[in-house]
Amino acid sequence: QVGGGGVGVGRGGCLVNGGADFGAAAEICARKVRELAQSGVNKHCFECSQPGVTYTDITAGCFVCTSCSGMLRGLNPPHRVKSISMTTFSQQEVEFLQNHGNEVGRRTWLCVFDPKTDGCSDMKDSQKFKEFLQDKYEKKKW
Repeated sequence: QVGGGGVGVGRGGCLVNGGADFGAAAEICARKVRELAQSGVNKHCFECSQPGVTYTDITAGCFVCTSCSGMLRGLNPPHRVKSISMTTFSQQEVEFLQNHGNEVGRRTWLCVFDPKTDGCSDMKDSQKFKEFLQDKYEKKKW
């Protein structure tokens, strides 16, 4: 316990249940998310492979670019996306991202995906790209 006010340090290193040290705990969580975003395959958008991710897809546990974050919000139901630099993350969200990430996302959502036959032929065509995302997340095609 920290400070005797029912505040504890969670497994991810972030404080839980608020408290006077919430600002410090929020910074620890934010730093962990930034570190995750810069490691391995998480450096590239899970949806379009563009380098330089700026958002997390909390629904799928992946890291995405700004453009794809908007497309994910447009799905039904919408994915919950959060800016890596402009928001705070809970301990549970950090742990979820630590346990998932883009590689787990690929194994989960694209395990039988064949880019030669299943790929989105034109990622710049927003309608085709939206259909690709619907196939992936709504229809669970792969």
